[in-house]
Amino acid sequence: MRLPGARPTAVAVLTLLTSAVVAPSAHSADHDYTVTLTSSTATTDFDHRTVDLTGTLTRPDGTPAADTPVQLEQSVLFKTWNPWGDPIDPTEWETRSLGTVRTDANGRFTLEDVPADRWDSRPSPYLSPRHEVHFRAMYDTDPTDGQMAFADTAVRVEPVASSLTYQVSKLIVRPGDALTVKGKVTWPAGHGPVAGTRVFLRQYFESEYNAQTTTDAAGNFTIRTKIREDDREFVVFSAPKDYYLTGVSKDLPVMNIAP
Repeated sequence: MRLPGARPTAVAVLTLLTSAVVAPSAHSADHDYTVTLTSSTATTDFDHRTVDLTGTLTRPDGTPAADTPVQLEQSVLFKTWNPWGDPIDPTEWETRSLGTVRTDANGRFTLEDVPADRWDSRPSPYLSPRHEVHFRAMYDTDPTDGQMAFADTAVRVEPVASSLTYQVSKLIVRPGDALTVKGKVTWPAGHGPVAGTRVFLRQYFESEYNAQTTTDAAGNFTIRTKIREDDREFVVFSAPKDYYLTGVSKDLPVMNIAP
């Protein structure tokens, strides 16, 4: 899911954006207000995944906007699969609303103990986390006019490293051959179960993956696939469900000798 058009697309460099200001106009529309947003920390880790969000909303004349609703939303970021090199947004977004908070008499608002994490129990359709979580505060009374005041803040996730080992059934293959890749995914004890971790095999550069499986309770996996004529790239990689765990990618020493 991508953010609304107002969100900047240049997100490859982690930045803490603390305010967004639009020049005032005579009619004092939403976008004439000023919003600020800050996080209680710039970095989270496996054992510390929550942040407190604070900010302000100011009227065009600089006075606090008291008892005014401010919308908050959250996004976790993933790398875009793009083997073709075409101009493309380098980031995929999973975004959800955090609801609405109201400012106090001084135009301030707070939302505490917000998980800087994925919220969906299902695995993400995106396989390469950027390990960044972005938050946005918005003052927008009319979503249909394309104008609003907003501010962003970003949190960097420090993930736990995992590992992947493998064995291949053969090194030289031809179209029609069966190839089996067996291996194991592990990470440090105390960081959640490894069972059910997705493992993928990429065989063709225009596909992010061609075959997949999941690990058993010990982290073991087996992937079986049939070789096609155009299969020239063999990469096995893991995609842990937990946003606070890294995946691992391994190039396989497999060669397709099809002409």
